[in-house]
Amino acid sequence: MKTDFEHWLAAQFADTGPFTIFILLVRITSSNAVPLRSSYAHLIGDEMTWKEMRGLLDGARTPWDGVAFFVGLGHQGGPLPDPVAARKLKEVEADVKADPLTLNRGLFFDREGRHLRIDETTA
Repeated sequence: MKTDFEHWLAAQFADTGPFTIFILLVRITSSNAVPLRSSYAHLIGDEMTWKEMRGLLDGARTPWDGVAFFVGLGHQGGPLPDPVAARKLKEVEADVKADPLTLNRGLFFDREGRHLRIDETTA
């Protein structure tokens, strides 16, 4: 059975073709989602399984509970040039640090590849 991640990846690729993906590993606590590490990659196909993606994410050697993906496209479609992607990654990091609810603007998954959503809590 396909994971939510695999369904999303296939739909995203069908919609846009190749794209840049911004990746933020997150620690989830009872009251917060804390960004840990980030990177970006250029995806040129939708053949990646969740098991393969999780293996890559675990390669960061940082314990993580969730991962957020944000899509970037060049002006003519397709992946962003590396210098633009690097700048955009810094913007995504800053947005999530300033407001963890920003994670909901991307696609947020747990370690099993299931779609997550975070909600604001009341004190």
